[in-house]
Amino acid sequence: MIVTRMISVFAVSILLIGIQLLANGIGQKIPSFTMEDQYSKEVQSSAYKGKHLLLFIADRAGSKLTPNFTKVLEPKYRGKATFIAVANVSSVPFFLKGFIRGKFQENYTYTVLMDWKGILWEHFSCKDDVTTVVHIDPAGIAKFKVSGTGTDKEIEQIQTYLESNLK
Repeated sequence: MIVTRMISVFAVSILLIGIQLLANGIGQKIPSFTMEDQYSKEVQSSAYKGKHLLLFIADRAGSKLTPNFTKVLEPKYRGKATFIAVANVSSVPFFLKGFIRGKFQENYTYTVLMDWKGILWEHFSCKDDVTTVVHIDPAGIAKFKVSGTGTDKEIEQIQTYLESNLK
């Protein structure tokens, strides 16, 4: 009886972990999307097919933390993965879109995808005020995710994962 109960508890625990992973987008295919960058150039998710991607998804406050990740990761992994900045601008009122796009043009020299609908933000259950880093494999499956401020521990966690998965 005790063994049966332990097996049941174990099975339920595994099920809950699986549900949690799927709720975070891990193990799922990245949603198809078409987004514009800050210069109104359309970018489709299909353009990244067959590539390792590192998505850096952030809201306004989180975007200030993104360099904590990229300054360490970019020099080491730029040739092995495509780095993509994604701005969650889904809460911006329609009449301010042009103004916000202009601010992105002023402040960012690299391409930033403008997620006006919050597609990736919602899919990966991103958190407010931090940066979410997601690895997408060449098959388009989300394999790894970290949300945070770019602490040494978070960077180490990402690097450990990338070292064994970006070959």
